[in-house]
Amino acid sequence: MIATLLGVVAAVLGVSLLIVVHEAGHLCAARALGMKVERFSVGFGPVLFSFRRVGTEFAVSALPLGGYVKITGMAPGEEVDPSDPSLYSNQAPYRRFLAILSGPASNYLSAVVLGTALLLGPGLGLPDPGPAVGRVLEGTPAQRAGLSPGDRVESVAGQKVATWGELVAALQAHPGQEIEVAIERGEGTSAQQLTLSLTPRDEGGLGRAGFEQHLLLVREASLGAALRDALRRTNEIAKSQVTVFGKLFSGGRGTKLSGPIGIIQQLLHAAQEGPAAFLNLLWIISVVLAVLNLFPIPALDGGRLLFLAYEVVTRRRVNARVENAVHLVGFAALIALLVGVTVLGDLGLGGRLSHLLGR
Repeated sequence: MIATLLGVVAAVLGVSLLIVVHEAGHLCAARALGMKVERFSVGFGPVLFSFRRVGTEFAVSALPLGGYVKITGMAPGEEVDPSDPSLYSNQAPYRRFLAILSGPASNYLSAVVLGTALLLGPGLGLPDPGPAVGRVLEGTPAQRAGLSPGDRVESVAGQKVATWGELVAALQAHPGQEIEVAIERGEGTSAQQLTLSLTPRDEGGLGRAGFEQHLLLVREASLGAALRDALRRTNEIAKSQVTVFGKLFSGGRGTKLSGPIGIIQQLLHAAQEGPAAFLNLLWIISVVLAVLNLFPIPALDGGRLLFLAYEVVTRRRVNARVENAVHLVGFAALIALLVGVTVLGDLGLGGRLSHLLGR
């Protein structure tokens, strides 16, 4: 019970930390560009304590669910001196662009730093390209069939598989059908050849077994090598996430998304596995936040960047109230999406956040 509670606390604080890092990027860029920042808050709700530095109130609030930064002059209708040169609204487009871009950039840089630390320490978990079984989820067809982490799948329904992609495709092709899965368990002379009976559950016409991709731990001996490898691996994850989100928003089959509950559940399990697994998942989520926030969707940073790009190209600023209304509608749509994913996904009918956790 205590371990579970500590895991929940670690999961919530882990996600909150990534959000605070994101908001801190906006804060640092805005202040560096001479913009006035009213408040930087860690958490939401009633303020527990606060202090003021260089015109900005730094606060710690009661609900540790991320945080926010309030840059003066971003929202229309604020009671400010319209001639104040430090207002966000009075800045040149490129300066406002940099202030917005700095949030996702902070998540990206934090992922590189975290990846470097993992490569120098416990190891960076990277997807095994082979048809190997990772974590087996409770109450799933894979668990009932007797699959275990580390098993290497040789064939599915008589079809040979050599890669993770081939394994996923073979399982997806047999929704609700009882099939034989040939595996190799163990290594060397102690390896066993087994044949298990598995019935992938039918999810929208696709078979799902209920296990994650096996991860390989990679380490580096020097700081320079670790930094280069972390940069390369982070870029690879970012590119793959662009593909995943692109398929999601275009309605691609087999592409699924977790809501807040699902993300916390993944982090809870990782926290129970140990610090290395927990930090590896934070690394992935940090990259996901960076990529997702750059998509040109109202209410996200990418939506604001799209308006700024329009201003730069046309040399005409969009009416602030119109832009704000678009972002409000976008925010409402995102909340509706999160609620829908939470109800239909996290509570039994949906899927996972990252392509690394697909099955």
